[in-house]
Amino acid sequence: MADRDTVDEPELDELQRLAPAGSAISFQLDQARDGRAWVRPDEAAERAHRAVPRLVETVRRLRREAEAAREEAARLGQKEKTAAPRPPAPDPDKQGAAEALGSLLSAPFNVSPKAAAAAKSDPLAALAVQVARALGEGAPDIERARLIAMSLAATQGDMERFWEARRQRAPRQHARKK
Repeated sequence: MADRDTVDEPELDELQRLAPAGSAISFQLDQARDGRAWVRPDEAAERAHRAVPRLVETVRRLRREAEAAREEAARLGQKEKTAAPRPPAPDPDKQGAAEALGSLLSAPFNVSPKAAAAAKSDPLAALAVQVARALGEGAPDIERARLIAMSLAATQGDMERFWEARRQRAPRQHARKK
């Protein structure tokens, strides 16, 4: 059980369930018997507002812990530097092989018909095909934009927007009149 100065995982899950990313805060208009009206936010907004001080304290605590871990790592790194022997000199034969492998890994990726067919129903295959198109030599800006839109939609779990971005085509240019 976390102390009450911080926000624990179940509370974060509950806040996320009440107010998922991209959701809006709804307000309620209430009226007293004497005719006075007031606006109040919904439960999710009130709970989030109450959680803010604890979230701030949690962030500060995590920053302190991260800074302490960085200092500890730097201290251990200094100790290891003074005690560690020098690494062996690189083997020239192995160095040439590494350079050859690097050039192979940077070669262009060609989409096979099988991959293109799989991309119609498999999101991961569709994203891989789009990466190949967007990063290919002379790829138009629309392919890069489509890759960004598909990636963003996938990270947000919005598969409808993912497939919509995949189907998006460049606007047609009007033929010039002679």
